[in-house]
Amino acid sequence: MYLLTDEQVDYILHDIQARGIGDESLQQDLLDHVCCIIEQELEEYGDFGTCYHSVIRKFYRKNLKEIEEEKTLLLTFQNYYAMKKMMLYSGAFTVGALLLGSLFKIAHWPGANVLLVCGIACVSFVFLPLLAVVKSSELKKSSGKWALVTGILTGSGYFVSMLFLLMHWPGARIIWFSTLLFAFFVFVPVFFFNGMRKEETRTNTLVFTVVLLAVMGTQFALTALHNPRQQQEKIEVATEK
Repeated sequence: MYLLTDEQVDYILHDIQARGIGDESLQQDLLDHVCCIIEQELEEYGDFGTCYHSVIRKFYRKNLKEIEEEKTLLLTFQNYYAMKKMMLYSGAFTVGALLLGSLFKIAHWPGANVLLVCGIACVSFVFLPLLAVVKSSELKKSSGKWALVTGILTGSGYFVSMLFLLMHWPGARIIWFSTLLFAFFVFVPVFFFNGMRKEETRTNTLVFTVVLLAVMGTQFALTALHNPRQQQEKIEVATEK
């Protein structure tokens, strides 16, 4: 069996790098495979260059960089399916926790607050971020990704503010107003202009924009601009006087 010299091994490694393979582990794997094949096929006084170029062509169709691209694609899809699976599990847990928490709260059973906190925390910090990552990998244009990200942030803000309102935690009104303002001045404009760029999505974009503005306008109209406790205290003080 023919044994390659150190100069020949270095030549193969440099040629693999020159052909666009940047991943060091992949470089070493290709180097081992190519060297093993050459040592088996090359005769003692054969032409190393001709044998090498004949062997390296077996690893690709157009160029050697295809191997690294295929490896990256496989790793991406592996992570994609893992995140998608986790997203579905977290969504199912969120629905179950919120339904049970609502039922327990209506019936005044213990554990209602724990279920509601777990459900809203899961949807805000697990389900919606995973949804953003999974869906953004499916979108090609950055404008669509911005619309998705702003929508996810708006949804997370709504759920977090609901949690603070239900639990009567301080800062609930600040989060609620911040979410409404973000939705009005960031999410809706990004969503509207992104959808209006394509002729086939213009009608749906107009309809959803009207619905969003109507819902958020109603929410804003039903929101007290002043703290109810402070108003009650002022009424009590005025009554005493």
